[in-house]
Amino acid sequence: MQPFVEIFGGDGASLGGIGLTGGLSDRILSIEITDEAEDKSDRVSIELDDRAGFDDGAVLGMPVIGSVLTIALGYRDGVVATFGPYLIDELTVSSPPRLISVTGRAAAMSKSYRSPRTQSYHQKTLGAIMQEVAGRNGYSAAVDPSLSGVVIRHIDQHNESDMAFATRLAGLHDAVARPVAGRLVVARRGAGQSVSGLPIAAVRLTEGDCGEWSFTYSAREEAGEAGGIEGAESGATGGGVRAYWHDVRTGEKKEVTVGSEPFQELRYPFHNEAEAKAAVDAKKNEADRGKAAFSWRMVGDPTVQAEAPLMLLRFRPYIPVLWRIKSVTHHIDGRGFTTSGDAELFEEKQQDVASNVGKTKPTDDDKIDKDAPPENVQSTGGDNIIQLPDL
Repeated sequence: MQPFVEIFGGDGASLGGIGLTGGLSDRILSIEITDEAEDKSDRVSIELDDRAGFDDGAVLGMPVIGSVLTIALGYRDGVVATFGPYLIDELTVSSPPRLISVTGRAAAMSKSYRSPRTQSYHQKTLGAIMQEVAGRNGYSAAVDPSLSGVVIRHIDQHNESDMAFATRLAGLHDAVARPVAGRLVVARRGAGQSVSGLPIAAVRLTEGDCGEWSFTYSAREEAGEAGGIEGAESGATGGGVRAYWHDVRTGEKKEVTVGSEPFQELRYPFHNEAEAKAAVDAKKNEADRGKAAFSWRMVGDPTVQAEAPLMLLRFRPYIPVLWRIKSVTHHIDGRGFTTSGDAELFEEKQQDVASNVGKTKPTDDDKIDKDAPPENVQSTGGDNIIQLPDL
């Protein structure tokens, strides 16, 4: 099958592509699409031939910053996937040879979402805070049900954009916040789902499918172990995380752990058990997912996307079977179409931060204050409170 890529403008009109005729087709040298997991921005890079025309000496018109593009990529009479829209925000002209490089990033973010603001939130659920952030930026909120009822005791947003604040708040619960198709989506990390919460079909890969591949395991993580990966399909074993919190009524320093020795100890103390539990669970999940890495390059497949589960079949022993794709790059030029990707360990039994927080026992100081400001929202998931550290 013949690979092709086609670029469409904001009005839906075709601008040409590779494997096509008309428009800019004779000027397009390569197109590279990068699909990122979690809160990183998807992007497209287009390389154009900027030499004067051989017959008429005509030169290429400069692409317009702020233009919106959509990309169709795939095979004639085969699978085709649509990517974008992308907002063109970077332009490079170079010589020799005379080239124009254009970069666009996901166009889903409003200007207000990236603008700094200062605000405090007191005893509200995570879902209510995200709904407030989404509403003032023209989005609707879509929050994972397991996270929406967690109550935040107090958190400050000081000269911080809503984008940075939502990312920070979600990250403290091992989740990601990202605008998708008019919604501010808050989803758990490493769950084998798209950021919109929909399950993604697993990618099955054999060694014969790969033009090249690389597996790396590191025991340098403090919450890891030097014994390597043995037996388990996912490979995440051993190691733990420890944190401390202070009981303000008794003055006691109390310990919260997850996993087994050796422990990685979190640097700062926390205000209550729920907060400490969220922190150790999130760190444990991060450590488990990051113990090993897998990367590969293969013949182009436009259906491979970030967040998808990856299954490695018939590779050598010791290499885990289950992974989660962190990023995918689709590259097409005159020589052909390739897909490459990077993956981290996929752990189905990872710590459920929200559920484990719900099992902690709140003290009197952790319960919702009846004298709190009137805009406070009652929790839908119990009376557990998390005091988040301000950064």
